[in-house]
Amino acid sequence: MKRLLAFPSLIYLLVFFYIPFLIVLLYSLDFPNLTLKYYFEILDSLYLKVFINSLVLAVVTTVLCLVLAYPVAYYIALKAGKWKNFLLILVILPFWISFLLRTYAIMTLLNPLGLMFTFTAVVLGMVYDYLPFMILPLYASLERLSKSQIEVSYVLGAKPSETFLRVTLPLSKPGIVAGIILVFTPALGEFVVPVMLGGTYATIGTVTWDLFLRYHNWWKGSALSMLYIAIVLIAIILYIRRSGRIEL
Repeated sequence: MKRLLAFPSLIYLLVFFYIPFLIVLLYSLDFPNLTLKYYFEILDSLYLKVFINSLVLAVVTTVLCLVLAYPVAYYIALKAGKWKNFLLILVILPFWISFLLRTYAIMTLLNPLGLMFTFTAVVLGMVYDYLPFMILPLYASLERLSKSQIEVSYVLGAKPSETFLRVTLPLSKPGIVAGIILVFTPALGEFVVPVMLGGTYATIGTVTWDLFLRYHNWWKGSALSMLYIAIVLIAIILYIRRSGRIEL
């Protein structure tokens, strides 16, 4: 009976994820020729610069989201009291609005400031769009902390800064890992924000879009997509191994 309940979800994943993934893989290998030609073509200096641009943007976005999200999540989880649910609604509220509309809203704010079509504009847009993805897992991790553990550290003579570094921060590590993965993974391949706020700022997402829809080069576009997936997968595996298991 349990297997039957999972069957619709498995069919959905098969049709809308695994089969398209297999098609992209076959295109990247130039099926039925089965060659790595297009993988070698995307390893030139032009595409290397695009990967570096995407990596820098994703890292900066992730770091800023973590720095901004941690105090918010900490306050909501441990200090907000009766306001906790209200503040959580405020964090979730942006999800009720289309991603595209939120990006247009950022454009209206940045235009008068003269920041449009700059790296700063792209970073501000990325942080704005992805900040909730960092706050929520951090909140889930911090909310599980026992206040008695924090109080014991104070009783034993620890300063607030020592309590945070030696008790709170290590215990919130699963939330940090989950938040970093949830932000870094989509940020590395982001398309909408760099196009709308960055203009000519090239990323993996914008170049892949050009290869598929502007130049109709599905073979090279598929190879670029597969390389992006491989890089993200390797980065996640390495990070999890260094930082521990994700427990949400």
